Amino acid sequence: MDSFDLARLTDFDFEAVCKDIFEAEYGLRLELFSPGADAGVDLRYFHAGKSELIVQCKHWARSSRAKLIEYVRNVELAKVQRLKPDRYILATSVDLTKNSKDKLYDLLAPYVKTPSDILGVDEINALLRKHEHIVRRHLRLWLTSTAVLSSLLSKSIVTRSQQLADALDSTLRTYAPNESYGRALDLLDSRHSCVIAGIPGIGKTTLAQVICAVYVSEGFELVEISADLEEANTLWDDNIAQIFYYDDFLGQSSLAEKLGKNEDSRLLAFMERVEQARNKRFVLTTREYILAQARQRYEKLDRHRFELQTCVVDMEDYTYRARGSILYNHVYASDLSGEVKARFANPRVYRPIIQHPNFNPRVVAVTISEAALFPSADEDLGNRIVTNLSNPRSVWSHIVNNQLEESDVYLLSLIYSFIGGVYLGDIQDLWASLNRNARDLRKAISTLEGTMLGTYLKSDRIFLAFHNPSVRDFMREYLLDDQASLLELIKCFSHFEQVETLLVMVNEREEVRKFCVRNLNALECVAVKAFNSPGLRSDGVNPSFDLAHRAKVYLALGETLNSEPIQACAYGVLIEGDAVLNAYDAQDIVDIIHSLQESKRESLRGIVADVVEFAVEWATADLSTWELIEAARIFLESISDFVPDSDMQNLEDVAIWYAEDAIEAWAEEGPGSMIDHSVMERVLAYAGSLENPEETFPGYREGVNKMPDLDSDYDVREYRANRVEESGSGVSLIEEMQDVARMMKTLRVTREDI
Repeated sequence: MDSFDLARLTDFDFEAVCKDIFEAEYGLRLELFSPGADAGVDLRYFHAGKSELIVQCKHWARSSRAKLIEYVRNVELAKVQRLKPDRYILATSVDLTKNSKDKLYDLLAPYVKTPSDILGVDEINALLRKHEHIVRRHLRLWLTSTAVLSSLLSKSIVTRSQQLADALDSTLRTYAPNESYGRALDLLDSRHSCVIAGIPGIGKTTLAQVICAVYVSEGFELVEISADLEEANTLWDDNIAQIFYYDDFLGQSSLAEKLGKNEDSRLLAFMERVEQARNKRFVLTTREYILAQARQRYEKLDRHRFELQTCVVDMEDYTYRARGSILYNHVYASDLSGEVKARFANPRVYRPIIQHPNFNPRVVAVTISEAALFPSADEDLGNRIVTNLSNPRSVWSHIVNNQLEESDVYLLSLIYSFIGGVYLGDIQDLWASLNRNARDLRKAISTLEGTMLGTYLKSDRIFLAFHNPSVRDFMREYLLDDQASLLELIKCFSHFEQVETLLVMVNEREEVRKFCVRNLNALECVAVKAFNSPGLRSDGVNPSFDLAHRAKVYLALGETLNSEPIQACAYGVLIEGDAVLNAYDAQDIVDIIHSLQESKRESLRGIVADVVEFAVEWATADLSTWELIEAARIFLESISDFVPDSDMQNLEDVAIWYAEDAIEAWAEEGPGSMIDHSVMERVLAYAGSLENPEETFPGYREGVNKMPDLDSDYDVREYRANRVEESGSGVSLIEEMQDVARMMKTLRVTREDI
């Protein structure tokens, strides 16, 4: 930590840092004395003893030395002469030269005792290096230091995603710590993995990014997972401390964004691998209800004790002090005019916001961003934030109804018609097929990017996606409110992925199902044409063309809408066998078999036995590793009601044969047998579940005795004891509100100083 970018601090941050610096340097207990009407904009600290010490903090990092000197001569000097302190210290984030310090000293003497009582950015940096515990106490100070940001941006893994680097930079400017910060770090210290869960907009991604920055500052390399766990395994390096970051690992809207083939197994195996490694950490985010859905759908995830590794962010974490910090930081860092910022110093403006029962960090951030981008959007920004907190839909409806053109809204509708991110080339092709002007598309992307849409780079391709999940939530309701436009949009569907989105909508809203039944003929025409459509150019999460998944979707949609033409598309590819034999996701096959068995149509029930035969062939085609054997056993058990006993026994024979060889090798050589430790642990667990394992598996007891100690506890870095914990615990509501009042006043101070 050689230098600190003080310009990145808010005014309130700077004052708090200065208070701690001078308390440590002079051994005095200083208290903040809120500025009164006659004192103007000054922030003052008073010592409780006989002699009075005033420390004046001027956070003018983007101002010149000449303007500071002029301000002291014309404004500050008169205040100092009126107060007549025994000692006066001026601390500023301006870069002062010897000449400028001498001029300030001449102006402020005799209250300034020596030129060393005037501190510029270099002197403050020196004191921060001297008192490192102060640096650790102020999260934003050390996480935005030059060294930390340089390490973030210099890592090759991070720079492959400039979007993530930019997001981290923005997040660190506005983050306000709360209790969830400490809980997440504790989980990572003890379990090495942390699933950050919560409702939309509560701050899951923000917390995850801050945690990543914390570990980067400790020397960890940051690896962003954007597709699946195979990326993480490929980039794993035993010799490097690494933190893996997987945002929305279960999808943004629902579990319709399915996990890839065996991704549930890979996820749990990777978490176990991380837990056993001293120099690895794993941070994941998801919505709580999506995690619950995943555990219902995937047996392995249901068996895993996620509660031991989950940090739930909820409203109890947001004390009034934390809420005030969030509001202040976003206002301060925004491009709002000084006049608009100053309004938030009024308690009648900020109190209804921080005391609102539906307070939500995302709503606050988005509303302020909108006002900064569209200055004419609202003259009364405080009331607009309160309105949006009461009705979160109004966050986006105000933009859509007042700021956007028809092409912009149509692009949002097209993006909604696909579950995940969409390759820009696919959108351009679709846009052209609808006889729309390419110039309008470019303009719409330019207008929406950064507010409602975001772009990301994958395999040298640009993908479009909603900026955050709340935009998708809004577009769903927006389209439902205008069903005539929804029908016109659906009539333009040409891709299977759009039909899949329709199934998601049908399952989420009964009114959508009724709408589809009323317009069934049009929907059947669209769906039948889209079944064999070319797959979208994927970002790597799932294959672009997967017949089994298409069959599953069409069976479900056809059953829900009672449509024989839609289900007939699935029947054709299932009876031929290609769909199942080339399936990507085992769960798709399971769902297909159950859909066929439960169908109201006899023709579909009649092909269950054929599909099960294909499914057994698919599962047992490759049993060369224990992982594949395990996956096959779990799969066949999930459809055991349909699988012949002979097929189940054949697989069991293969498992016993593999376990015999593996246990014998492990008993003789232990880890030297080249069998992965975690795999061997599962093999021994399987053997132990059978009767008389020592008779069935020679060397079983010796193999168990050679399992190494898994204890991976380690000493956490000493400075963690100084972790920031601004939870408000033990602080009264009155004290919290006083803190907020002092904070918000600096917004008025900033405007008047400038």
